[in-house]
Amino acid sequence: MGFNYGLESSAVCIKRKFRWLLRIEGISAAGISSLPPSKSARPSISFKEIQVEHLNETIYFPGKPDWKPITLSLYDLKKSNHPVFAWLQRIYNPQSGQMVPSTDNNFILNADLELYDGCGNILEGWRYENVWPQSVDFGELDMGSNEIITCDLTLRYARAYVNGQ
Repeated sequence: MGFNYGLESSAVCIKRKFRWLLRIEGISAAGISSLPPSKSARPSISFKEIQVEHLNETIYFPGKPDWKPITLSLYDLKKSNHPVFAWLQRIYNPQSGQMVPSTDNNFILNADLELYDGCGNILEGWRYENVWPQSVDFGELDMGSNEIITCDLTLRYARAYVNGQ
């Protein structure tokens, strides 16, 4: 008599942290002109509370959902046109300091996160709707280090959901 939690079943597959891809068209893991992802996260949500005062007590209800931003680290490979910088230029021109209206320039995109098993089958898929870079960090340089350079993005999104549900 033991606790095996169903792990003896061949239908159970444990999800691993290193088998995933976050695809953003033209930016991350989506073709040869994009950058490969290094580190990211699944969605995080909290609910703002609604406080209701009764005569002798205070009770709370879940209110508006608040989707937390995620961080995406990309390996910064040599490209003829840096994908992240090109994404920023869709809304902002740093040479002139001019902002471009974000209506028809594909600045706000969708992203897909997929977790895989050891054979490349999708275990879990997420869709992030209306993704845009809240901040971009092109990385710190250090003559005394041989680490790989990454480009770190903080991504804001409207909502996320599991594909097919």
